[in-house]
Amino acid sequence: MRVVIEADSQFKKMLEEIAVAIKAKITFEEDETDFWDELPSHVQKGILDAKTQVAEGNYKMHEDVLEEYKKRYK
Repeated sequence: MRVVIEADSQFKKMLEEIAVAIKAKITFEEDETDFWDELPSHVQKGILDAKTQVAEGNYKMHEDVLEEYKKRYK
């Protein structure tokens, strides 16, 4: 498991000492980019569209889709 914490420099030493005490590793990365920003715009749009569809109740459960295909291609 990877944990990245952004903190002011005054807190970094304290957080590192706490991490040692709990035997964890804390990584400080100033310019880490979010994976979302690295996705192509058409993929971002597809994800946002899918979230909207789910919020509107416009979806089918996986099990229901499987049943439809089993009946159709039996």
